[in-house]
Amino acid sequence: MESLKDKVAIITGAGSGFGRCTSLLFAKYGALVVLADMNLEGAEAVAAECVTNGHKKSQVLAVKCDITKDADRVNLVGECVRTFGRIDILINNAGVYRKKSMLEADDNMYDFLMDVNLKAQIFLTKVAVPYLKMTKGTIVNLSSIVAEEAVAPAGVYCISKAGIDCATKVLAIELAEFGVRVNSVRPGTMHTGLYDVDFGENVSNVMKSVISEHPLGRLGLPEEVAKAVAFLACDLSSYSTGNFFFVDGGRHCVGARHNPHLKAQ
Repeated sequence: MESLKDKVAIITGAGSGFGRCTSLLFAKYGALVVLADMNLEGAEAVAAECVTNGHKKSQVLAVKCDITKDADRVNLVGECVRTFGRIDILINNAGVYRKKSMLEADDNMYDFLMDVNLKAQIFLTKVAVPYLKMTKGTIVNLSSIVAEEAVAPAGVYCISKAGIDCATKVLAIELAEFGVRVNSVRPGTMHTGLYDVDFGENVSNVMKSVISEHPLGRLGLPEEVAKAVAFLACDLSSYSTGNFFFVDGGRHCVGARHNPHLKAQ
């Protein structure tokens, strides 16, 4: 991970979840981080954490960005280049989840999930690519195990993540001649508070059912996803492109088994 030192990384959705953990890890390894989020306060809070952990204020930049808006995407890339002079790494982390099956979802739901989880990622990448070509940089997309192991109650979300994985492979081919690598991380079910909210008093039984789907016998942690992102962004993975990196405790080996309690990530 030492090769991340002094690299310039844009991380979308940096104000919480995987984005926050990735931002803190990159800062730990000395990267210059641009923290993009619709919630500027959230991004600024993570920037403050980076500084508290020893990062210099001059090495971190928080930018308000709605990745579905072209003006915000252009501004994000522009702010990064104006501040740090280049882009070495793009982490397309921002995304949304909705529990809606293919046949239940209306046009608005399809448009919303495709706009955020697929189109915005591609269009931001398009803006950043000229700079990534200059540095022979890397792109890491946050996908999900559901891109391959579909979860029926979240059909539209699954499609959006399958789309970003297809985009990963296509971009890996298109950008290979420029030395730019493109990979995806596929998290499985992560340990978050969503189960407590959804299942209340029954959460203990639900968790046992969910954990039983994972050969390692536990749920994953956001920090473990961040480590996979860092690996794919650094020189340790220098001959890897167009790959899907599972962080799921082995769940993809046995399949989702259509467990209605499984949470798409």
